[in-house]
Parts: sequence; C-alpha cells; structure tokens
Amino acid sequence: MREIANLTTVSAPSEKLDPATLEFGKMFTPNFFVSEYRGGEWARPRVQPIEPFALHPAANVFHYAQTVFEGLKAFRHDNGDIVLFRPDMNAKRFRTSASRLAIPPIDEDFFLQAIHALVQNERQWVPSAPGCLYIRPTVMGVEPSLGVKAASEYIFFVLTLPSGSYFKGITGTGAIDVLVSKSVNRAAHGGTGSVKAGANYAGTLEITEKAKKLGCGQVLFLNDGKIDEMGGMNVLFVQNGRLRTPPLTDTILNGVTRDSLLTIARDLGIPTSEEPIVLDEIVAGVKDGTVTDMIACGTAAVVVGIRALLFEDGTRVDMRGATPGRMTSQLYDALAGIQYGRTPDRHGWIRRVCHADTPEPAGRASR
Repeated sequence: MREIANLTTVSAPSEKLDPATLEFGKMFTPNFFVSEYRGGEWARPRVQPIEPFALHPAANVFHYAQTVFEGLKAFRHDNGDIVLFRPDMNAKRFRTSASRLAIPPIDEDFFLQAIHALVQNERQWVPSAPGCLYIRPTVMGVEPSLGVKAASEYIFFVLTLPSGSYFKGITGTGAIDVLVSKSVNRAAHGGTGSVKAGANYAGTLEITEKAKKLGCGQVLFLNDGKIDEMGGMNVLFVQNGRLRTPPLTDTILNGVTRDSLLTIARDLGIPTSEEPIVLDEIVAGVKDGTVTDMIACGTAAVVVGIRALLFEDGTRVDMRGATPGRMTSQLYDALAGIQYGRTPDRHGWIRRVCHADTPEPAGRASR
C-alpha cells in the first residue's frame, strides 16, 4: 500500500445535489488525485485541490495522443454507504490500455487505492439515487519531446463529477435515436479499438456532431457490414427472446456494463449469445418484429433503449413496439438495483468505500 497524502480541507456542496439538474460532465468536485512518473517510478501520490497542469507545448500527449482513461461510478446507498461498482474490472482494463500505448504500468492496487482515497475525500459530493459520482482516471505522457516515441514522464490523475442522467431529459432507461455510420469506421483490426485510448474518441467527433444535428444520441459503427459498437458504449439486441451482442475483438471495448448485463441476463434465465451480427439481419428483424429491443449500454449512460436507426442517406428504421422494450427495462432495473444496494449483489461487484458520515481523519497534511 502506498501512502497517499491528503492536501485538502473538508468540502461539501453548498446545497443538496439534485440529479435532475446535474448536467453530465460539467460539474467537478473541488479536489482530485494526482501522481507523477519520473525516473522510473510513480511519485508523490496525493489528493489535492484541482488546479491546471503546466505542460510544455511539446508534451507527448499533445502531439502523439499517448493517453488512456477509464470511467466508473460511486453510488450512495439508502443506508448512507458510498460504494464503487466493479472497480477491479476498470483497474485491469486501465492497465491493459496503458500497456497497449507503452505507458508504464499502474498497479491495480495503486489504481484502486487512488480511487478509494479520492471518493472517500469527496463523499459529500455523491448525490442520492438516481444520481452518482462519475470517476475519470486518466494517464498521459507529458515529456517535452517531438520524437515519435513513448514518453519518459507521465501524469496519472483522477477526477470526480456529481452526475445525473447522461442523456438530457432521460431518467431511468429512456430511449434515443442512433445514426448508423457506413462512411466512418471507429476502429481497425490491429488498432486500439479494444482499449480506452483518447485517440479512439477523437476520430469519432465529426460524425458524432453530425448525429447530434440529426437528433441522434449516439453513432453505431460497423466493420465490414458487421455491427461493432457505438461511439461511447456497447450495443445489444433482443431477438426472438435472446440477448445478442457482438463478440469481443480487437475493435470492441470490453465494457463493464456490457459484461454485467450478460451476467444479469443469465441470472434471469434470458438466453445470451456473443457472435458476429450483420447489420442487415437486425434491420430485417426490426421490420418483422423479431427484434424487440435494441439497447445502448455503458458506464455513463447505463442502459438506454434505441428507438430508431437513422442512415446517412436519410432513411430510417423505427422499432415497431414501445421503447425502451420490456427486456431493456428489466435489465436496467436489475443493474440499478445492485448498484444502489436495493437488490442482493450475488457476484461481489460492490466495493464499499465508506459511510457518507465518516468522520474526517485527524492530522491531515497541509499544502
């Protein structure tokens, strides 16, 4: 265990946080975790007030995008406990992502310790259900050098954000329209599509902005006519009562929510399959009614129904029944029940951090 210095003073929101008014990604808690890598080791791990980084204009991250990140959440249970959901899976994926981009490894225990320390410090900023505290661990290369190589200096930091719904105006599961992209690929085989590299998302921004102008909440990407994933989440379909999703490949991220929903579905007796899915068969299934649910899922958005598929030529395919579908709502309720502590955690996914009213430790360091 590393010693993490705490350079903060106690803070809390000036008024109760209302999940209905919290816009995702806009409000940050006043403190963050940070540690620097120099001379071959991670040094000075600490929780401190947020402040801007001073980076040289030649820092590696600006020119060669050597950065990866994660996304996970802390929840406030009805009894006041503050918990994390499956942070061990995020820790393993963060290490895998870092390795793919030649970033020095961040030990899984160190990752979890950093998350735990910051969330405990910011526990008063965790809103009640249906809100949460979104957690964004990031590591980036910061060595000033314009040679195409891995950096020798890095910063590992963690931000926390009180959050409500990812999609504005949607509470619970809800439904969105999705643009199907045939002109833009999110990832190529042999690339970085299966890790959370910042550059993966940069390449989708143009088509994502186009989707927003068309009223779509996400973009669905393909590979050789087969369904891959969305710009910020995985995708699942219910066809003939079976929950279907593409198999994990080097172009698809191993989503925590995706994995959780597949497990929950099996718990509920719902058949599942992970196999290649051709777009045309889903379109045909929507039209003939055999596809009853189309589901977008991810840590930020949780579980959201897909109401319609829009295509770049202006055509669209609408679901025949109500959206979100029955199974979409069933899976959302089961997942949210575990996250908020209202149904049993049969798989050991919940990691307790502290109680919301945990006393402040004595003898904190000062800045």
